[in-house]
Amino acid sequence: MSARTAFHIALLSVATYMIDRSSTAPNPPPKEDEMRQDINPAERFFSKVSRATGAGCTAAVLIAREYPSELNTAVLQKLLLVGTGAAAHIQLTPYVLAGFGLTMLGSAIRLVCFRTLDRFFTFEMTVKEDHQLCTRGPYSVVRHPAYAGYWVQTAGIALWNCCAGSWAREAGWLGTPAGMAMAGVFLGLQAYAGLSMIMRCSQEDALMRMRFGGLWDEWANRVPHRLVPFVY
Repeated sequence: MSARTAFHIALLSVATYMIDRSSTAPNPPPKEDEMRQDINPAERFFSKVSRATGAGCTAAVLIAREYPSELNTAVLQKLLLVGTGAAAHIQLTPYVLAGFGLTMLGSAIRLVCFRTLDRFFTFEMTVKEDHQLCTRGPYSVVRHPAYAGYWVQTAGIALWNCCAGSWAREAGWLGTPAGMAMAGVFLGLQAYAGLSMIMRCSQEDALMRMRFGGLWDEWANRVPHRLVPFVY
């Protein structure tokens, strides 16, 4: 296997791992009397599977391209609609690399948030009996950094799955009605999840202000932006 292909597969593996880690709740679900809003488990599962599909198909094509055989030719024929020659065009273009970079950055932001909030970080909107207001780390930059990380991660995933050099683009899937429909569903669901997070920002702010009062007001004055510094 060439060093370039090995590096490409390594990036796919690291990105997929970080996506999975940052999409998995770091703590068990809270007690019912602590929960204010839950998230549909089916949405979480589909989001994880859809985000890993592109990486899996890309890795399969790269490996099949490197090791010609009857089986691998069949794999290429199934995954490449425009012919097996398209495998040569699946490569680390600047756009693909930028997509990987954004994906890992967004995932890293979320993982830092998990560690900073520790046992208080849940995917459900929750107020625990001994809840503490966290104002350090990424929470000293914006009030909802984990949601900001999600948007950065999603932009990266969309980029390295749809740009020139990506499997979906070079294999011809994005040129078919079915492929366009699948891409539309994926992007629509990610946008829905992201917009839901934006709506939750105001709900969580209201909940935290009710719980912590002046402490929250003081923090909000120091950190006025919810998601993007100096913007929103």
